[in-house]
Amino acid sequence: MQPRFEGNALDFGMVIPTPAQPKLDEMPRDFFKDLAIFTILLPLPEPVHFEIYSGIGIGTTGGEESAPVKDPAGNKHGVKVLESGVVGSLDYKVIVAEQASGLFDWLKENKYAYSGNEETLDFYIRKKWFFTVMKIDPKQMKKKADGVYSGEVTPTRFTFACEVCVYPLKITQVSVKESTDALFYVQAPQQMDLEGDMTWMPSYRIMWLTYMQGCSITDDQQQELDAYLKWGAEQWEKDSGFTTTKLEWARKLADSDLSVLDDPVRLWPQAGGAPLQDGDEVISMETLIKEAREFLKTKYPQDPHEVTSGLARIEREFGSSKGDIVKMAHPEKSPIGSRYVYYPRRDAPEEAVKGLTRLKGHLQKGQWLTKFRRVVRKEEMTDDLVLVPVAKGREQEYVRIMPTSPP
Repeated sequence: MQPRFEGNALDFGMVIPTPAQPKLDEMPRDFFKDLAIFTILLPLPEPVHFEIYSGIGIGTTGGEESAPVKDPAGNKHGVKVLESGVVGSLDYKVIVAEQASGLFDWLKENKYAYSGNEETLDFYIRKKWFFTVMKIDPKQMKKKADGVYSGEVTPTRFTFACEVCVYPLKITQVSVKESTDALFYVQAPQQMDLEGDMTWMPSYRIMWLTYMQGCSITDDQQQELDAYLKWGAEQWEKDSGFTTTKLEWARKLADSDLSVLDDPVRLWPQAGGAPLQDGDEVISMETLIKEAREFLKTKYPQDPHEVTSGLARIEREFGSSKGDIVKMAHPEKSPIGSRYVYYPRRDAPEEAVKGLTRLKGHLQKGQWLTKFRRVVRKEEMTDDLVLVPVAKGREQEYVRIMPTSPP
């Protein structure tokens, strides 16, 4: 987790409930920025037509050692401090409480900025959850000229045992005016999704199946699309403010993904290389021009201008310095349906791409990395978010932009 803040750092604090006592570790400061770069979608592949009229149709670095702490107040207010320490720029204590009123008073007395109410605290106390309370260490933060602190606190990893994967959403309800934009990166042996109507599956499948309508959608896929559209219409009829969770990136990490972290400047732009099936090959611009010239001369034997202008257009639109050209062995098996396919490369500032080496040891081969976003309205925050595995055989890979992808 890595929250943002703005204001007086002395007043900034967090109360994070967990179902078991957590172990806290400091993560690299730019950890989530690196994940954002790593999960940028690859550009849409483009068919290469020779005719002029055809266009482009987690190991971690630890915080300071923590230790069990005796509460000098002697379990005052029914609050027991189990441990305390510093992780990055945050002072923290892990506590348990007997009752909400006592915890509320303890937070106030110990100058933890908690804007919630006793009812929310009681929601977790009744479930016998633990609380990690955190405040910024001002000595480790930079202050602007006007005296206001602004920025992101150190990313912190919470490790704890739990029967289900859960995100403590309810405690954020009181600090949200209308809604909050929650971005999740979930690495797990199975692909993960939110439970119930908060699932990202419908929005992604609608996007993918709509794309397939323009290619080669099957009868079963059309029925699936119709069912999801009906489901969405029913949700919006019941609740005009309903929104779906959006899948933004997903893949079961393989050697090719992790190799990017060894040499990101060279390998990240194409995620290790253009995708190749049996018989496909990456060809040079020189080879493409040679084969295009032969095709155009055969088609326009009496019109050298058509040949010259066609070759110029190909060089202009499909420069090999910005992408890879793949000659497909079986173009009929591709939704693009072209013998030659151009795969543009991703682009990002070089210094940001170099930082991907910091993800080494955190991303694990064979694990699903799933990135999704949920805008949660205040009235939806009556309980915590539960994450569940995607059914076997229903996993969705999403690493490349589609024509139906949102902007």
